[in-house]
Formats: sequence, structure tokens, C-alpha cells
Amino acid sequence: MDPGGFDRTRRRISRGFQGLPGRGELWFSPRPASGFPGDRRSTDVQEDSPLPEDFRRRLTRAFQWAIQRRASRRAQEAAEAAAAALEEQSRARVEVAHAGLQAELVEMHFQNQQLARTLLDLNMKVQQLKKECELGFTSDSQSPKDNAANSE
Repeated sequence: MDPGGFDRTRRRISRGFQGLPGRGELWFSPRPASGFPGDRRSTDVQEDSPLPEDFRRRLTRAFQWAIQRRASRRAQEAAEAAAAALEEQSRARVEVAHAGLQAELVEMHFQNQQLARTLLDLNMKVQQLKKECELGFTSDSQSPKDNAANSE
């Protein structure tokens, strides 16, 4: 087949499909969309439309259902975003509370160490006082003769 014959065959096939749904051309000429068929805001839909009334009603319901579904999806996305924001706020509050508790624990640990040192110091002083008391009692319990002998 020569190159010109292929081109002619292709033109003949594409012309044969005109007017069929999904082939070559659309069934009707497209109009600028300013609304949906049956929508009160629509200005380009004529009352004497070639579409059957039942088909027009079903098409209108389908478009309205799609719009409602889209609106519900947007509402669901907004609710999910709000829930995520609340969760983030809760997480931030928990983190702040956790940091506060950690700071308190560090402070309590420091105070515990100070109290332990104070207790050990007091214990040492008590032990020293006991020793001094014992030495004092032993020196007082010696007889006056021993004291006189010690003084000479």
C-alpha cells in the first residue's frame, strides 16, 4: 500500500465513526457549563431540551449526589484535621507536663542528697557528743584520791 492510500483509509474510517457514542465526535455540541441540568442556577438549559424528562431527573440526582458526597468528604476531612489538631495539642500538653515532672524529680533528687548530707553530719555530731559525754562521765567517776594524785 502506498503512503497516500494509508492516509485516505484513515480518513475514511474516522469519518465513518462520526455521530457514534465515544467515537470521532460527541453526540451533541458542548455548551459552556454554568450549572447542572435541572439546577435553578443554570442559565443555559432550555425547557424544551431534547433529553427525556426522566433522564434529566436522574442526571440531576446524580449530580446532586456527587455534590453532597464531595461536601461530606470535605466535612470529614475538616473533622479529621480538627481531630489531628486536638491530638497535637494534647500531645504538646502531655510533653509540657512530662517536662515539668522531670524538673520536679531532679529538684527532689537534689533535696534528697542535701537531706542525706545533713543527716550524716548530724549523726557524726551525735557520735562526737556521745564520746565527749562518755569521757566526761569516766573522768567524773574517778575517785577524789585519783584526782589528787593526778594533780601532783
